[in-house]
Amino acid sequence: MAVQNLWELDDPLRERLAAQLADLVPRVHVLSTADLAGVTEATQPTPAVHVVYQGYRVAESRSDGRGARLEQTWLAIVATRNVRDLRAGGAARVDGGLIAARVAGALMGFKPTPASKPLRLVDAPTAGYSGGFAYMPLAFVAELVIESL
Repeated sequence: MAVQNLWELDDPLRERLAAQLADLVPRVHVLSTADLAGVTEATQPTPAVHVVYQGYRVAESRSDGRGARLEQTWLAIVATRNVRDLRAGGAARVDGGLIAARVAGALMGFKPTPASKPLRLVDAPTAGYSGGFAYMPLAFVAELVIESL
């Protein structure tokens, strides 16, 4: 089955995470890139998971040029803030690590749409820390087929 919209995984990914993280206290915000537009680090809601489209790779292209199999990469970036251990950042990293494990469990093997294959966990960018904020990215690949009209 071919995809109709190259952004069609965005909503199902955020909905899955919101449902799977709903029992956590404090509440984990699940945000899109649009939700983060214009938000500064100091004003961002935390804890949160930022769902970010990272691009695609053409895994295979038909010889007639009329179809391709794409591997889309999506990031789920866990953002936490904890100033208890501001200099070393250990408290924020512990908080983020607990949420990241839940995110990984929620998305590994998840099939967001009938047109996609189940998500695979892949190598992610480096984690970061900034003044009480910790960021732990998890990367997932979804395989999709696109065809010409």
